[in-house]
Amino acid sequence: MQRTTNAPEAENNRKNWMALLAQADPVDLEEARDQLDDNVYFTLKTPTETGLFRVQGKKDGSGSRFSLGEVTVSKCILEVNGAWQGAAWVMGSNLRHATLAALFDGLLQDPNYHDRIKAGVLSQLREKEKIRDDQLNQAARASRMDSSPQAAPVRGKRS
Repeated sequence: MQRTTNAPEAENNRKNWMALLAQADPVDLEEARDQLDDNVYFTLKTPTETGLFRVQGKKDGSGSRFSLGEVTVSKCILEVNGAWQGAAWVMGSNLRHATLAALFDGLLQDPNYHDRIKAGVLSQLREKEKIRDDQLNQAARASRMDSSPQAAPVRGKRS
């Protein structure tokens, strides 16, 4: 049976919170950072950098792979409060976004911050993601063409 991301255990899944942080608006992460304690600090384990990932696909999810191209990705690995390692990979070249996502990843691993970050930052990001997804779904529905059979006028005949 396939698990959905809405399952209760998924909220504590690092893979899911890393994806949420990577897809978040950097402005939201910056606002959340401003609300953290002043004693939160981090040191970079490697310099934050931007590079390229090659993206591949498969037709219908099967068959031979083909190259879709490359995508710009920024990466950050840091240590939070001298104890917890945070990491992030975000699409694009926004190094600050990668740094903030890695910071929150590290804080989510710290038992002293986990529940507070989960209840505050992650819940707000999930809500904004849901609103964004709903807007995209509405736009897709609005552009959907009705393919139901209709009585089409016959050309060349007059009634």
